[in-house]
Amino acid sequence: MTEEAVGNPDEEKEREHEDRKDRIDELQKQLQATIKERNENEKKAAEYLDRLKRLQADMENIQKIARRQVETVTSQASERLLLKLLPSIDALRQAVKIAGSANSLQQDEIVVGLKMLQKQLAEVLESEGLEEIEAEGKPLDPELHEVVSYVETDESPENTVLEEVRKGYTLNGKVIRTSLVVVSKKPKVPEPSKAKTR
Repeated sequence: MTEEAVGNPDEEKEREHEDRKDRIDELQKQLQATIKERNENEKKAAEYLDRLKRLQADMENIQKIARRQVETVTSQASERLLLKLLPSIDALRQAVKIAGSANSLQQDEIVVGLKMLQKQLAEVLESEGLEEIEAEGKPLDPELHEVVSYVETDESPENTVLEEVRKGYTLNGKVIRTSLVVVSKKPKVPEPSKAKTR
């Protein structure tokens, strides 16, 4: 074998060394790129976390403001309603004072005064959205009426409200108290008696 065919071992080692060096340089470049990318990702993650914390703080502040506004509106609405009710309370005080005094009023005068007071209270409550539920003579509606008893009768259709025991009310269309009612039902037909045979 000639020396050319075998090659120079020093040159081969040099080439291998150069190849390793190139490979190491390439790996170092990749490592630096990876480190740079990781640092950028960590920076972005920190920015996102900071934004998230700020958004969360903003949301908590908005919730606090909304709660305060609801409390304020509720308080103002209560105050407005109470101011409307004060004249009725004054009239009730006056009625109690007159009823307890030596001046004897006729019963019909007391009734007239109480009806006026009832009308005044009803107007205040209606102005706030309160409405009475119509019941007597109406068909039974389980969403509006609560049955307290039944009366057997042929004079009204079955499941018709005959009497209202307690008024029911809606507030702005929502049932807040059902009416307590007495409802009609068909009379039971007596069973024919069976004659005993002996």
